[in-house]
Amino acid sequence: MRILLVTKEMIVYERQALAALSAVLKLEGHEVRGMVAHPLPDLPGLGTIMGRMGKLGTKPVVDPMDTTGIPTSVYETVRDFRPDVIGYTMMTGEANYLITLNRKLKQHFDFYTVLGGPHTQFYHKSVEEDGVDAICIGEGDISFPQFLERLDTGKDFWLTETFHVKHEGKIYRNPLGPLVEDLDTLPNPDRQMLYDIDPSIANLGTKHFFTARGCPYRCSYCFNAKYNDNYKGLGKIGRFRSPERVIQEIEWTKERYPLDMLAFMEDVFTLKPHGWIQEFTRLYKKRINLPFYSTTRADNLIEKDLKALAEAGLDYVWMGVETGDEEAADKVFQRDLDNKTILDACKLLRKYGVRIYSLNIMGLPVKDQFEVDMRTLDLNMKIKPALASVGLLYPYPGTPIEEYSIKTGYLDEDIDNAQFLESNKFSSVIKFSSETEKLKVENLQKITGMVVDFPFLRPFVRFLASLPLTSFYHIFYYLHIGYCYKFRLAPASRKKLFQSGGALKSMVQEGPIMFKTFLRLVGYS
Repeated sequence: MRILLVTKEMIVYERQALAALSAVLKLEGHEVRGMVAHPLPDLPGLGTIMGRMGKLGTKPVVDPMDTTGIPTSVYETVRDFRPDVIGYTMMTGEANYLITLNRKLKQHFDFYTVLGGPHTQFYHKSVEEDGVDAICIGEGDISFPQFLERLDTGKDFWLTETFHVKHEGKIYRNPLGPLVEDLDTLPNPDRQMLYDIDPSIANLGTKHFFTARGCPYRCSYCFNAKYNDNYKGLGKIGRFRSPERVIQEIEWTKERYPLDMLAFMEDVFTLKPHGWIQEFTRLYKKRINLPFYSTTRADNLIEKDLKALAEAGLDYVWMGVETGDEEAADKVFQRDLDNKTILDACKLLRKYGVRIYSLNIMGLPVKDQFEVDMRTLDLNMKIKPALASVGLLYPYPGTPIEEYSIKTGYLDEDIDNAQFLESNKFSSVIKFSSETEKLKVENLQKITGMVVDFPFLRPFVRFLASLPLTSFYHIFYYLHIGYCYKFRLAPASRKKLFQSGGALKSMVQEGPIMFKTFLRLVGYS
């Protein structure tokens, strides 16, 4: 069959799900292509840029469209490829766009629609949408090829495990199939497909890799708590690729595409079986020898492993701080982490020269929301991270924090999924005691990173957060993050950017990509 795999966009980040599915489908003999449904447009003129920034948050960056209301590149891809099946991977903030796009495509082309990704795994009502034929509610590595084989032959495809399917006027809600126990039985992700559909990603020096699946922690804002409950009795939640297989994938990528830094972005990279990190770092130093960053959690750092990772090139870690209010961390987020544990972990990281990218959440379903978030700012000022990144809480469907927020009256029970923007950096969906409180929290979220970098601003934070400058702060939020990524965190920038014309080469290669990305980010409606 001809299978078209679609994601809304890849903003400087590879969509691993598409690459994983493409690899297993090609093994089964299917013809597979990928598509970005909302590609970054060509750079606009200066007047258009200034006008767009002047209307920040009121009008999204729009790609060229023809009279069908479909982006031209999307229409032409579907017309030329003539897919039998279009499979969409979507997060909650992308669902409305992709479902609407699918309806428009169905008016012009004949294909079977399958939705997948985090949104459909926890929002099963997606199968009821017009134009949707089926949804995947779990891992698709095994179940999706089975579904397609049955669909191709007409053999009870509507009864495939892990799928909810419309068939002859009825919706069949099938149970989950088992998890993939041995990740090494899966082919390496089809990175070439990803880079073919979005060459801008291919040209970036940082590439993302996954070494494991699953997380045992039950943080209320994360999907893992519900995900683990759904898969109870269907296999081990924590599963790990062998170090050798990971190294092979990196080598393949390094031989074909620019690569000066790696990112290991599973939930908690440092959570590995005994001996895994020691073997991985031994192979990595010998065969890859590039700087990298990864994820970690403050209470699972093992000094021996951290030392090995630092010697292999670990430059910085993404570490969840989330909130500086210990009561909220315990009762609301179910983190089971106190501030001392976080600060001790930071001290250990500094001992081995590993910097910290702290992840934080503001706009919580608690009393005195602004004061709680001020404690998060102050904890980050003690941590002194390389970058303090802050988002606003989005209680996504199916997460424990959604249930908590509704129960405590901070979230409407019938919230429209359209309220969940693609970025949790712009506005909150949580209820506040007043519009002033909402303004202060949303502003604090945007200026925290800069205040941490420039502590002299701390005495003025309450005043700055009270000003009606949210759109202005939003622009500088992304400018600050972009600066930190490119000139503070990127090793190529710090060590060799200005050697042998490296700065000019980097600007020519990555500058337009980053600028178009910036326009897309600040242009969210």
